[in-house]
Amino acid sequence: MDEKRIKILRDETPLRAILSLSVPTILAMQVQVFYNLTDTFFVGKLNDPFQVAAVSVAYPIFMILIAFSGVFGFGAASYISRLLGKKDYLMAKKASSTAFYACLIAATVVTIASLIFISPILHLIGVTTETHRYANDYLSIIFAGSIIMMLNFLVTQLLRSEGAAKVSMYGMFIGTGINIILDPIFILILGYGVKGAAIATLIGQAIALFYYFIFYLKKRSMVSIHWKYLSFRIDILSEIFRVGIPASIHQLTISISQTMGNYMAATYNDLIVAAFGINNRIFSMCIMTLIGLSEGTQPLIGYSYGARKIDRMNKIIKTAIVLATGISVFFVLFFYLFAGKMIQAFINNEQVIAYGIQIMRVMIIALPFAGIQFLIRVTFQALGKGKPALILALARDLIYIPTILILDKYFGFSGFIYAQPFSNILILLLALSLFYTIRGQISNEHQEWVRANNIVAPEALDPFHKYD
Repeated sequence: MDEKRIKILRDETPLRAILSLSVPTILAMQVQVFYNLTDTFFVGKLNDPFQVAAVSVAYPIFMILIAFSGVFGFGAASYISRLLGKKDYLMAKKASSTAFYACLIAATVVTIASLIFISPILHLIGVTTETHRYANDYLSIIFAGSIIMMLNFLVTQLLRSEGAAKVSMYGMFIGTGINIILDPIFILILGYGVKGAAIATLIGQAIALFYYFIFYLKKRSMVSIHWKYLSFRIDILSEIFRVGIPASIHQLTISISQTMGNYMAATYNDLIVAAFGINNRIFSMCIMTLIGLSEGTQPLIGYSYGARKIDRMNKIIKTAIVLATGISVFFVLFFYLFAGKMIQAFINNEQVIAYGIQIMRVMIIALPFAGIQFLIRVTFQALGKGKPALILALARDLIYIPTILILDKYFGFSGFIYAQPFSNILILLLALSLFYTIRGQISNEHQEWVRANNIVAPEALDPFHKYD
């Protein structure tokens, strides 16, 4: 048992605890941003637009693989944090082991199905005749390695659930570093092209996964992936799916929203498509930072809830909101002041830069709302509240898509770029209303527990009274 990690989850001050778990997660997220750009960068050195397109159109497939893995990863992470808070270490091991082998089975099915149906999949994601051969070469290798990629993502979530955020970060550093080293070798020197990019990706992911396995084999973890703890009990699977399915749906809705934005940009001209795409790449730096903060906070919320430390849980949520707001304000100012220079770093076209600046200075309005949304969503996951998490996940597309269609129709380009901040405000209002409803439920649950255990301290009876 790692007492240092338990101390962070249980005793460390909210600010220090959040920073201890969030900073490694944020760094890992930034590595993920860099990782997503690596294959495209080196394939681009071939000066073949069709091979670049093949890598680009495959990106939604990665999101789908992550979403499948996330059903088990996000769900188990939430459950494990709450079990550790209750000091139910045996059940935590059963939950982690069950999630691991359930994900292994699902990944095997996904691998076989994707290889059998690769042609319809390529057609579905819009691969053209010119890029078909390259996309097939690339995705055939990626699909063959789906088990590695899905287990890799799952294990990073399991590690974060027990406060081992640094181990998760080191694994991502190793995987990305190896991928960066191997990309130019396989793509350019050996001349494998897009095949080389896929091979380098899988080797990097496999070595990172091996590093995680070593961590478990050395028994440094508070949980386990050993088969002896495997238990396909209904209550364990129910807890995993209750949080995992809404969280994975949220992953998919992000991809759908981005696709819709690109589609609407294409109705104008290619210059706006380029400017919009560049902005999405730039904004990923801030979005991944906020997601890293929220995911680093999740085990703290789950542990505190499981340990019945509602007062500490509330302090953690409030501290995280303050940090998210501060990060958002920093990026708002930074993006506003350096919009032109940042767009120019990607392309030296005056029209694209002009469109890019206009889009960026509108999109930054959404940033402060996004950070709070992420934290509320992760809070629902940490508490095991599947229904509000699902509502919030579905709301992203159900609000954004009609908003962009209506505003674009009546206000043209201005409506198109203002759709994102406007929809974010609406989603935040929904998130806050759901949060206060859940907060009331937790308060009632806690009061019942306090009375059942004959605890009479006023702050125990009303854990939220200091913060109203």
